[in-house]
Amino acid sequence: MSVTIGIAGTAKNTGKTTTTAAILNELYNQKISVGLTSIGYDGEEVDNITRLPKPRLFVKKDTVVATAKKCLQAGSAGYDILEVTDILTPLGKVCIVKITAEGMVVITGPNKGTQLNYIKYRMINDLKCKVVLVDGALNRLAPMTETDGIIIATGASRTTNIDDLVDETKALAELFNLPAVSKDESKYLSNLDKIALIFDFNKEPVLLKYGSLFDSKIARDICKKTKEENRTVKIIFVPALISEAALKNLNKCMSESWNGKDLILKDSIKLIIGGNPESILMEINKIEAEGGNVKILKTIPLLAITVNPFYPKYYSASCTYEADYINREKLLKSMRACINVPVIDIESDGPLPLLENIISRI
Repeated sequence: MSVTIGIAGTAKNTGKTTTTAAILNELYNQKISVGLTSIGYDGEEVDNITRLPKPRLFVKKDTVVATAKKCLQAGSAGYDILEVTDILTPLGKVCIVKITAEGMVVITGPNKGTQLNYIKYRMINDLKCKVVLVDGALNRLAPMTETDGIIIATGASRTTNIDDLVDETKALAELFNLPAVSKDESKYLSNLDKIALIFDFNKEPVLLKYGSLFDSKIARDICKKTKEENRTVKIIFVPALISEAALKNLNKCMSESWNGKDLILKDSIKLIIGGNPESILMEINKIEAEGGNVKILKTIPLLAITVNPFYPKYYSASCTYEADYINREKLLKSMRACINVPVIDIESDGPLPLLENIISRI
């Protein structure tokens, strides 16, 4: 069995690449075959804005990498091209390569879930990778629905206010850990690709048309349709990305009508990328306070949080940035006190706690 793990940063310089590099190195130490790709662009030597050095990804022989054609020329690792895919990026088509000589790589991978699924399939089924690592970011998280678990990298670059950072991260963790549907609900909903109002599992649902984004208009349409029906709606199923504003509108127009109803979403990521995690969680809490439930069709486990006390401090007099740090011990203690997944500082704790979590899923 193989596993695909996403590593997503909440902002630039939160330690995402450091986390990925540390996991990679430990996989090499344990001689576990690995594939590597990215959602979008990563691997630059120097941050474009701060001009501070950034960690790049060092890969060893036999690693399988999926990256854009022009990025291959920007790295120092030797490689053999196994396939030039039809997946387009601004830097050319994504190539699947096998590393023939160790060195640095620059990665630009697929930006759609279907594309990532293809890369994952090739790496695992055809090229026998035991672990596939997907480097990404919170603002381009959508394709991570194709992973088996996610590691979130956050830190002082997101905000130097530890209390605010903890509150946001706690909300993220709670959104990832929303309860899963039952087996019967999963069987009924898995074949639905439209917003649906469900009254009884033995009867056909009422299907609503929608685009790729669940917006405020659709929220109002759902409320209207729910009130028009003579039967009692038990489940509102939303497979689309749902924005924070739309969720607020849905709550507003449903008012006190949530009692005994379930709002079921396709996955947590469709919520998380819709807006501010704390605001979204507040809306979910309102639904539950009115007697409703929010559930997830496809769960994507949050495996760990990595925290980075570093941030680039800006000096307005010279218009330059310098490396600075918040209190590491306070950050770790505060995070661990309220988050029920491993919280790790890669620089001091090392990658072993992360790797043990990953290997347990193989």
